[in-house]
Amino acid sequence: MNEWYSLFKERGGKPVPNGTHDVVIAVRKGDYSECFMGKAEVMDGKITGRPQVQKIDGTLAEWDYRLSQNYLDAEGQVKNAALLEINNGMSAEVTLTDGENVRLFFYKFVADKPKANKKAPAPSVLIKN
Repeated sequence: MNEWYSLFKERGGKPVPNGTHDVVIAVRKGDYSECFMGKAEVMDGKITGRPQVQKIDGTLAEWDYRLSQNYLDAEGQVKNAALLEINNGMSAEVTLTDGENVRLFFYKFVADKPKANKKAPAPSVLIKN
């Protein structure tokens, strides 16, 4: 998870258009983290519905996580819509009922790596007289 987060913090992310997109689902608890491939539906820059996790055989299944009750209202809906927003190609990190933290990375929308400046060669290479 730390590598994905560092990459997106360094390079940023492009806006994620409406539709279903490939994601990396990063799960962290303490020093342990694991990442899974999946898909998430996006509408107007926000995650809608439950993400899907990809199985070893390539099939997708709804991810069976539960958000911490701290994030939900009495009807079981997310209280703060900002938690569903995608910023810099990433979702907010949220806590699950089992104490794990999760974040989605829309990896196909990471910003291009900045191009390095071309270094000048030695004067003897450029100046011929």
